Amino acid sequence: MTQGIEPNGELLARKLAHFDQAFGPYNQRPQPSLGRGLAWSALMVLMVLISALVYLIGYGAYLTFVQDINGTLLDVDAIEALTEVHIDSVESLFGLLGLETLFVMPLLIFAAHFTGQSWRQTLAVKSFSGYAFCIAFGMFLAYLVLSFLVDILWVTELDDFIAQMVGSKNMWASIALVFFAPLVEEFFFRGYLFAVLRSTRLGASGTIVITSLFFMLAHVGQYQWSVLLMVGVLALLLGYMREKSGSIWLPVLFHALNNLLTVVFVIWLGFV
Repeated sequence: MTQGIEPNGELLARKLAHFDQAFGPYNQRPQPSLGRGLAWSALMVLMVLISALVYLIGYGAYLTFVQDINGTLLDVDAIEALTEVHIDSVESLFGLLGLETLFVMPLLIFAAHFTGQSWRQTLAVKSFSGYAFCIAFGMFLAYLVLSFLVDILWVTELDDFIAQMVGSKNMWASIALVFFAPLVEEFFFRGYLFAVLRSTRLGASGTIVITSLFFMLAHVGQYQWSVLLMVGVLALLLGYMREKSGSIWLPVLFHALNNLLTVVFVIWLGFV
């Protein structure tokens, strides 16, 4: 053997060892670690609550400012009552989701960055193949058929949130549902939280199920159980898209498409 020249096997082993040291073993990726990731996830949830609080305070200040201009007088209790009514209305969606996106996304991107791994790698911010899109589109059509059948067979009274949407033609709520909600929700549930759990013993299936459960629980209080069931099914579908395509943009796209259909048929055409 020539002195100073390493055998190919040893050279490959050294390169793999260097890769594992820099990025971690492939079967343990993506980062972050479970403890660190859950801590950051909890902080992101806290930021959602803080953004809602900021919106409440801002709307109360707005009411105070308007009454000063109009020369009307509202006591503190009246302002609080009006604020509570507003926060449960469709009109609040743009402000709530807009602030949530503004507060959470920078923190999420910061938490997803590591030495040797960018936030794009952690959150799977990359393109997806045409084949993956076609498969996802077919599955999404099947989901729409299932959702239609559930609506027919599981007849329930409209919850207050949906009832307010029907025929409201609210442009700002429409923008919030189609752009803000898919972006921040997918980057958190199918992006960061998915990355946290995917490197654990849960594996792909467990990660998809757990993130879908959390996604469904995040919408409790907004919808009836029949709608929540379909929210869970959609979450499973989006998680499967994330796993198989390796891209966050595919679930973002179909989440936005689902919300767009809701906006068109419920908010603008008044169908339920």
